Amino acid sequence: MEKLHRNIKLVFAVFCGLFMCLLGYLTYFQVYERQKLIESSYNRRLWEQEESITRGTVYDIRGRVLAATVVENGAKRRVYPQGPAFGPLLGYSSRKLGRAGLEEVLNGELLGISQQDPMLLLRQKILGVSKGNDVYLTIDSDLQKRAYELFQGRRGALVALDPNTGAVLAMVSSPGYNPSSVEKQWEALSKDKASPLLNRAIQGLYPPGSSFKIVTLAAALESIPDIEKRTYETPGYVKVSGRVIRDYEGMEPGNYDVKRAFSLSSNSIFVKIGLEVGKERLFAKAQEFGFNSKIPFELPAAVSRFPRFSLMSDDVELAEASIGQGRILATPLQMAMVASTVANGGKMIQPYIVQKTVTPLGHVKNFEKAGSAKQVIDEVTANKIREYMVDVVENGTGTPARVRGIPVAGKTGSAENPHGETHAWFVGFAPADDPKIAVAVVVENAGSGGRNAGPIAREVISQYLERLQ
Repeated sequence: MEKLHRNIKLVFAVFCGLFMCLLGYLTYFQVYERQKLIESSYNRRLWEQEESITRGTVYDIRGRVLAATVVENGAKRRVYPQGPAFGPLLGYSSRKLGRAGLEEVLNGELLGISQQDPMLLLRQKILGVSKGNDVYLTIDSDLQKRAYELFQGRRGALVALDPNTGAVLAMVSSPGYNPSSVEKQWEALSKDKASPLLNRAIQGLYPPGSSFKIVTLAAALESIPDIEKRTYETPGYVKVSGRVIRDYEGMEPGNYDVKRAFSLSSNSIFVKIGLEVGKERLFAKAQEFGFNSKIPFELPAAVSRFPRFSLMSDDVELAEASIGQGRILATPLQMAMVASTVANGGKMIQPYIVQKTVTPLGHVKNFEKAGSAKQVIDEVTANKIREYMVDVVENGTGTPARVRGIPVAGKTGSAENPHGETHAWFVGFAPADDPKIAVAVVVENAGSGGRNAGPIAREVISQYLERLQ
């Protein structure tokens, strides 16, 4: 009998434990995951709710319509008047295909179900409001379309930021698609080898090549006190544990200081610098610039990768990392943030793309993130890198990015990749002495960064600064 009582108590304790686990599980979803579940694109109730609620309109920074709902023959349809330049960014909202891009991540705002103020919700209900919130982006649609045209159908991406606020001025992925006709073209789009459905600006991971030398230079300026007084001799290549790493054509053998080596993008000299900086310091500086960390951003961005020093088995891997090759991968958004950090005196500001939301009753909620900044490098170092980047555009590999009458700071990159021709990079900002725009451009399998990515950056910078005048 005593054994039976013990067994009953044990069973009772087990069931109590299971009940508490279930209670905790339900409480977790009610308290922490409730809003996410409500706004999830897999929640079929949202589609039923959308029958009675008109989805909000998406506008650019100047109030031009990017996405809107129209009623045709009694049926609602989502339209995107700006065309394929906005496809990968805006995504689509389709009962047949679901949602993607900003249409997915802003679903709660556009349906008006993310509003947390109970009094505001009550007022809307009493007044019979059946429309979601309108969303205003930081994007300039003219700049976006111009940037998209400059790719001329080539695969690649561009991100332009305001380095002072973190606002995204343009975010282009090429090739794009027209969200208005995505249902009709779905089969062709989903099978297209150029991957037009992919937002390369935030999901594309590329070896950054020589554009990463900005990070290597920052680490060197901070950890090698006399580096600016040194000269480095190079025969045009360097040997590291039997591996030969060559400079690109046009780099003559000779003696160079670090500024000229940066301007001409010498691989051999920056390998030597990287080896002197060392694994730990280069890894730490990459981490400070945001590598290996999730970028806090409205859209899900891939994590840019820098190999952990414990996995760097030998000097060859460190040598490759110093020049942005090997196992380093970066998104265009990440490299735009690197350029923006230098432009902003060493402060990295969190990027954002939603400027504000407006409820049907006129209540405005602003999203500017200017206060969220971290000091990545000190201002003295940032100003020195800025000086070097200006020399790249004035006297080095970045001359195709020159803008008449405006000093431009930049860094080119020609990144080797194992899947085809070299990727072309350009990252930079302007005006160099009072930055208003920072850009990162990558053109897949295009060759020289200066010749192929530089002109795209030049035109985008020029158009944006003309608009500010």
